[in-house]
Amino acid sequence: MKGRTVSFTQTMEVQTHDESALRDHVAGWHAEQTGIAPGYRRERVLADSKQPGRYLIEGDFSSPEEAARDNERPETNAWVARLADHVAAAPQYRDFQLVRVTKEA
Repeated sequence: MKGRTVSFTQTMEVQTHDESALRDHVAGWHAEQTGIAPGYRRERVLADSKQPGRYLIEGDFSSPEEAARDNERPETNAWVARLADHVAAAPQYRDFQLVRVTKEA
């Protein structure tokens, strides 16, 4: 859509008993890849308040195309391979397109 800011979010749902290691792993990606990974903007790690040990990692990108380019990079694949050291099973992936956001009150 013309004039509309595009935003794309990839999520990874993971299970782990070591929240600290997961946070550090994701923070390492952010520190190393900001300004390098195609279209990468930011990340968030969310803990499921009803299911301890379940987390959602959100990665925001400028577009689906940039996220796809990032997914093909050896650095990204190596990071995902190292993620396996911190989680109980393979991540569940989902892709989302931003359609609305509100400002903080």
